[in-house]
Amino acid sequence: MDEMNEKEIMNLSIDDFRELTSEETQEDNFRRMFQMLGLIFRNQQEIKELLVAQTVSM
Repeated sequence: MDEMNEKEIMNLSIDDFRELTSEETQEDNFRRMFQMLGLIFRNQQEIKELLVAQTVSM
C-alpha cells in the first residue's frame, strides 16, 4: 500500500472507504494486538529502567 500525503488524507470522502473483509479485519486485529503488546513491553522496560535508576541513586 502506498503512503498517502497529508493533502490526500484531507481530501478523503466517505466513498473512499469500504467495509473490510473478515480476513482483512482479522489481519488488522492481529496487527493492533501486536502493536499493543509492543507498547506494553516498551512501557515495562522503561519502568524497569526507572526503578533501577532510582535504586542506584538512593
